[in-house]
Amino acid sequence: MKIMDKRLLVILALFVIALNAVSLSYAYSSGGIRVDCYNPCDIAFVSVSTSDNENVKDVANTYATISCDKNSIQVTITNGYPYYEGYVRYTIKNKGSKPVHIDSITLINPNPDAINVTSKNLVCNWLQPCQTLQGNTTVRILQPAKENHMYTFQIKIGTSCQMGYPRTIGFWKHQFNVALGIIRGSAQVPPSTLEAYLNQISPMSEVFEFTGTRNQKFQQALTILQPSSSSSMQLKLRSQLLALWLNYMAGWTGGYKVNGMTAEQIIEGSENALLNNRTWEYEYWKNMCDRFNNLGGG
Repeated sequence: MKIMDKRLLVILALFVIALNAVSLSYAYSSGGIRVDCYNPCDIAFVSVSTSDNENVKDVANTYATISCDKNSIQVTITNGYPYYEGYVRYTIKNKGSKPVHIDSITLINPNPDAINVTSKNLVCNWLQPCQTLQGNTTVRILQPAKENHMYTFQIKIGTSCQMGYPRTIGFWKHQFNVALGIIRGSAQVPPSTLEAYLNQISPMSEVFEFTGTRNQKFQQALTILQPSSSSSMQLKLRSQLLALWLNYMAGWTGGYKVNGMTAEQIIEGSENALLNNRTWEYEYWKNMCDRFNNLGGG
């Protein structure tokens, strides 16, 4: 090989390395609330609007802007007076490729004696890729507030990207048994999170709906998860399907496949079989759900 050809190859190799470094740097510095996990998880504020409780007079104003990095919302109230209320409505979106959990809502209020800030509880929600969630924050001007003063606060959302592996149907039965006090022991999934999973499954699934108090929902789920050995194949499919739904809500199905099928595809196939009474498919889909739930072995 000629010396010139070798130099050209070296230059091209250095160019590729530099390009990769720039791309990596950009991926780590641009857009969204970054979460520390192996796969890309990215939550961003994508829209915000404001209103207030003024009907006749128009004295005070509430303004809100999303930060350049989409990590927070800055809210400003001008000319506020006692009992004035401003309302901030915003949308957050999972712009990544993995489920992200809403851990907390942080309201950074440097003037708690002058303004009271409260938010709709979004904690314990999972956002699937491309899914959005609406939030509401209310600010109220208190009596000690200064006249013709400008007050500001920030809204931030704490998230985590809980990566893991699918859990077996036995794991989920244990969680509900402990939550209901049927057995003693420690649970890996808190009752509030279990209820949040069931609340999210209900509108998304055409097969399952959980209603009533928290314990009533837990009892409904446990009944589905533990059919007897002599139960019909339909009930056995429903039990494994619910376990798969719970794994999906927990964010433990991403990146896994069975026979080339994702959890979403298996859930859809299972529900279609149940909804259309395709009894000859029940065992197939039960086995697919079962295999997926056992991928992690725990």
